[in-house]
Amino acid sequence: MPKHPTTIRLDPALYKEVIREARKVGLNFSNVVHLLLLAFIQGTVYIGVNQYPEEYLRTIERESEELGHLYRKKKVNGYTSSKALFDAILKQ
Repeated sequence: MPKHPTTIRLDPALYKEVIREARKVGLNFSNVVHLLLLAFIQGTVYIGVNQYPEEYLRTIERESEELGHLYRKKKVNGYTSSKALFDAILKQ
């Protein structure tokens, strides 16, 4: 399979560290990038990136705390499974 040349801009210190660790296991930089990308598309490596604005996360946290407070006061129901939730919805 033909290779597609790609440029990656990295911090020089990170690059040197990757090269040093890769050499210990008989790889080069290109091998490491290739393996990382394959693992990513296969779902064996998850790269977490928070895509939500900070204000949205604070709002969700406040709502979660409020619901927890209402649950402890028995003002809202809690469910142990999605089946229990849907059964409760269908009873209404």
